Amino acid sequence: MLTLLSKASRPTVDWDGLSRRILDQSAQACWVVDRDLVTIGVNPALCALLGYRAGELAGTHLLAYATEESRSVLERQAAIRDLTPHRSYEVTLTRSDGTPLHVIFNESRLDGDSGPDGGTAAGSCIFVTDITRRHDEEAQRTLRVDQLADTVARMNRFLGQICQELKDPLSAILGATQMISSDVASDLGGGGEGRGTARLGAYADLCSDAGRQMMRTIENLSLWSRLQLNQVPLDLRAYELGGLLQDVLEDLEPRARARDILIVNRIFATPVLGDLSALNTVLKHLIENAVRFSPSGSIVMLSAAMVDGRVTVRVQDNGLGIPEELQPYLFRIDLHHAVPGADGEVGSGLGLLICKALVERMGGSIRVYSKPGGGTAVTVTLTQGVCAGR
Repeated sequence: MLTLLSKASRPTVDWDGLSRRILDQSAQACWVVDRDLVTIGVNPALCALLGYRAGELAGTHLLAYATEESRSVLERQAAIRDLTPHRSYEVTLTRSDGTPLHVIFNESRLDGDSGPDGGTAAGSCIFVTDITRRHDEEAQRTLRVDQLADTVARMNRFLGQICQELKDPLSAILGATQMISSDVASDLGGGGEGRGTARLGAYADLCSDAGRQMMRTIENLSLWSRLQLNQVPLDLRAYELGGLLQDVLEDLEPRARARDILIVNRIFATPVLGDLSALNTVLKHLIENAVRFSPSGSIVMLSAAMVDGRVTVRVQDNGLGIPEELQPYLFRIDLHHAVPGADGEVGSGLGLLICKALVERMGGSIRVYSKPGGGTAVTVTLTQGVCAGR
């Protein structure tokens, strides 16, 4: 005869006592919640992590401390609690001061004494691990990667534009030399009657202008590259802007005269603190740009003002102006920020980038004010210098 053995009864679990022992003995932040995610108990480590007292946390809902995107995660985990007794997942909480707290929840189910199999989830014990620092480091790393990718993309576009800018004058030089060869051959054959030789001067001027444009672009590119690598040392001293401008204007006068542009200089006795080479470069670029974008017969005005130990130099032209949609890109390496000058020549905008880098390294700032059809004004603000004898 078979003897039927009675099924062993499931012992009753002292759930409250178990949760208290866990809270008392754990040095890690611990959170005990019931089936509805209402806080039953917390330990001091969790209070310190969240910035609340134990009495403030007791009886509150767990979702009240989760960010909007983490609430759905907690609700989903609560729904599968009966199926999976142990789970680990990431959520973001909010501290008492409002700052985000990125954590890992290591959750274990606490069983009760009822249900079809003798036990069902009555709550959970959650061990909380702070990963905020790691999360922030990963976010910063991702940001740096994105910024690097953007910089590389903009650099590639910029290099493509520089190549085009070098290609145009080189094509002009090659075309002019081919015409020179053709005309010389025609004269030597006796059929040109000297007309080919008469045009050699015009071809030579074309080659010279294109060569100077190419050389200027190469020099600017070299300077900008050295500025990015911090290989341009500056020696800040007090200089008189009026004296520096004389040399700059002497270099630019022939081009301004050729385009019938009058440069009016109202800068006198204006001491600034800066580097001699950098000041010359900035002044030359700004005035050269003003001449380039000014229509024939117009005026380029140079002025300065000294206020509260600062000197603001202003270069004003009456040229074409800059379209509003392009103005935000003037100091960026971007494909579409350059506009043609009054003679149709197109620059890369590298001159303004160089000016900005040099001015900022001298402790100053640069701004552009422009209205389409109403001219452009560029202001450079530097520290006022104290020259010898003052």
